[in-house]
Amino acid sequence: MGMNDTPCALSGVWTGRFQREDTDGDNAAFSAWLKVANGRISGSTLEPNNLQCTEDNELEAQLRGHLDGSEVVFLKTYQGLDLEPIYCEGVVTEEGQKITGKWFYGWPNELSGTFEMTRQAVKAKADQALSNEVRR
Repeated sequence: MGMNDTPCALSGVWTGRFQREDTDGDNAAFSAWLKVANGRISGSTLEPNNLQCTEDNELEAQLRGHLDGSEVVFLKTYQGLDLEPIYCEGVVTEEGQKITGKWFYGWPNELSGTFEMTRQAVKAKADQALSNEVRR
């Protein structure tokens, strides 16, 4: 993270993709909402249903974890599904605008893969839209 970034600066809307290591280019998109306070990460994700273990079109998961410097660790727990949490670990890069890392699921027949999340400038866009509206 940049010298002026604080952990709470990671709070907000993110979009990303995750991929299994045993697939060739097959990845899935997701949206995430993060809140970081006192080094604790909480939030949620929404993604297309690629698990096929429910008829829902989208899957929601809760995120819980921590931030230590530029390292993040969190558990992703799908809502309404009887699945164990997915363990995720990553690094905050590019001045706090991107998080890249790995995820792991299931033991001993572990699945794993990579993920990448990019911060969305929702607040900046909203502020600019409001500013443009005031000028009219």
